[in-house]
Amino acid sequence: MKMTFAVSAALLFGTSAFAQDMPVPKMFKGMQGGQKGRWQMVVLEARGRPKARGMTVTVCTDNLMNQAGKDRPKSESSCKHKLLKDTADEAVVESECKERKSTITMKRDGKSMLMTMESTGPKGPQTMKMRYTHLGPCREGQGAVSLDKDSEQCQKMRERAAKMDPAKQCARQKSDREACEQKIRDAAAQMQAMCS
Repeated sequence: MKMTFAVSAALLFGTSAFAQDMPVPKMFKGMQGGQKGRWQMVVLEARGRPKARGMTVTVCTDNLMNQAGKDRPKSESSCKHKLLKDTADEAVVESECKERKSTITMKRDGKSMLMTMESTGPKGPQTMKMRYTHLGPCREGQGAVSLDKDSEQCQKMRERAAKMDPAKQCARQKSDREACEQKIRDAAAQMQAMCS
């Protein structure tokens, strides 16, 4: 089983360190919905990443787990993970990789869960505090991660997707131009899907 909450936090930091197998902390047992379903994540604090503060993301952990399984061969790493604290209401996970060390603290807060991720590495120290709230099962066709369609992030993503020109971006591609253009079209579609 994967620690899908840590995976979704790791998505924000651009690391795959938590996509590795880990024992499931006790706090997930008996939690509404367990690990599966649709969770809303609100970034409460983001030191080292000021633009992330206040961002709201919906995570479909079912799809995130499927995606992590597909990406696994690419994301193998020499990261070492330790479950430092494991109670019914709190878990602390430490991850040490080649260039980054992270500590994730998860605490139950009523029907929600508070998560703090502190990390150090080449980009300096970063701290994120997030609140996860279970919303129920994933909707049909929902991606692993989606944003509020009216958010600033989605407005920027739609602008970027509109400017993507597969023919222009793949013009210098000598071999397999068709595959290059398809990747650009797929990327634009994925950006649009995150904000629908």
